[in-house]
Amino acid sequence: MEELKIIRDLNKTIKEEYIVDNAYEFSMALVNAGYTEISDDIREKILFLKQICKEINLNNYWVISLVTYHSLDDIKARYGFYKKYSENTRCDIDNLALSCEKGEAYVSLLARLGLSSEQMNCIMKTIVNQGSIVKSEEDARSIIDDLALFELPIDIRNQFICDNAEYFFNDYSREIHQVFVALCQKYGKKEGFANLKEHPEYIRFGVKAIK
Repeated sequence: MEELKIIRDLNKTIKEEYIVDNAYEFSMALVNAGYTEISDDIREKILFLKQICKEINLNNYWVISLVTYHSLDDIKARYGFYKKYSENTRCDIDNLALSCEKGEAYVSLLARLGLSSEQMNCIMKTIVNQGSIVKSEEDARSIIDDLALFELPIDIRNQFICDNAEYFFNDYSREIHQVFVALCQKYGKKEGFANLKEHPEYIRFGVKAIK
């Protein structure tokens, strides 16, 4: 009962201080993390997010997660990484879901492909803008390896990845390997890639799009 009272009190305080209709989920997360009041560090994180984000909703999952479980320094580092590659000063809260560790893992992965600086920056811009829906670095590596099915020259492979990064590294693209196999089986390697190049949306929508 004491915990419920603290949650209700926090909810009331947050609603009054930040002029929101409801902050119950936020209050519950704070209490679960050991907070009993709106501390200065919580206020600092909310203020910083208000300064850098286009808008914030205190009931948004990523707002709650970042403010409750991450330090201000970590949030600033994520924002710095986003700004470096996006070249934007304002972000969506979902952009900050990408940790610096995950972002740097992508940088290392892409650096091994022999991409040009322009291609690298183009792909990383797409990745930081996707934020919360970016695939794991392990999945991304597997997808790039799967492109070997088409036996492409490195320069053509790299340009194709660059041109279609929005599909390649989107976590909602779940059937990429099956798409590559289906195209090779249906058209052969050369024509299969030509078909994929003409319809890169297959990467996002899966095998059913081919049929």
